[in-house]
Amino acid sequence: MSQTQDYTFNTKERLLLKFGMPLVARLIRLWNQSCRTTIIHSSPEEKALIRDQGGCIYATWHQRMFYFFHYFGPQKIIMMISQSKDGEFATAVARHLGFDAVRGSTNRGAKSAMLTLIRRLRKSGTSAGMMVDGSQGPARILKMGTIHLARAVGKPVIPVVCGARRKIVFKSWDRYFLPMPFTEMVILHGTPRLVPSRATNAECEAIRLKIEEEMNYLADLCDLWWGGKPVGKPGYDLPAGDAG
Repeated sequence: MSQTQDYTFNTKERLLLKFGMPLVARLIRLWNQSCRTTIIHSSPEEKALIRDQGGCIYATWHQRMFYFFHYFGPQKIIMMISQSKDGEFATAVARHLGFDAVRGSTNRGAKSAMLTLIRRLRKSGTSAGMMVDGSQGPARILKMGTIHLARAVGKPVIPVVCGARRKIVFKSWDRYFLPMPFTEMVILHGTPRLVPSRATNAECEAIRLKIEEEMNYLADLCDLWWGGKPVGKPGYDLPAGDAG
């Protein structure tokens, strides 16, 4: 057996890591490549701000992450993936799709992972991708860690939300969904927001609420784009404040 951190892998798991995860990544890539992105909307100042600040922090909901493996993969952005045995498999897939990874979560290794992420993001040209309500919710509640990260590195938070015309919706805590192969996609970028390095906790909370409100608005807009209904919306098809 091989060992990473404080967990071990048997022979079958080692083979799965070495040979299975590249196949999973290939399947994800082919699945997403079959989809047709009909609309990508971003603010005119976004590219200039990313260039001036040397990168950014893309924020999306955990529910909509599947298509972003394709959308953001070529940009070599950094993801935070849980420091667990399952996280080893997720990290292997992410790296085959073009992402880098920092290991940690709110339950384990959070402080160390955040310090590593801060150090990496302070390099010019480096961006991160955050599932800002993951990995256990509550759904569509932006966690403060993303705001603190933006304050520490001086890079803007940019909400990015996608929607699919046809999708497979799971009965998970956030109604995670997969776009159906060959469906149409819409991708909406929100307002880039900088968090001042000397922002107080109250100011950070105000910024957090603005970003969260915009992300929820964009999610609803994506879901209604083709005349559909909201998916994974607290108070609509999820209990308000549901934590899973």
